[in-house]
Amino acid sequence: MELMSWFIKPFDKFMIWLGSTAFDTTFFGIKLGYIIIYVSMFYMVFTLAGAIYDKGFDAGVKSVEVIND
Repeated sequence: MELMSWFIKPFDKFMIWLGSTAFDTTFFGIKLGYIIIYVSMFYMVFTLAGAIYDKGFDAGVKSVEVIND
């Protein structure tokens, strides 16, 4: 357990520094951390919506029966 704590401690310090830097830095008056969160949430929502749409579209195409006369 001590070895794991020794290994993770620099990562924890880096994440704390990164979080404080991102939320202290502003870009045209908007905190950079909020911009990162906003963009990542929109990316995730549109990616998931696209995947769900594609799955539904493929299932719909497979459910249509084509009759050749």
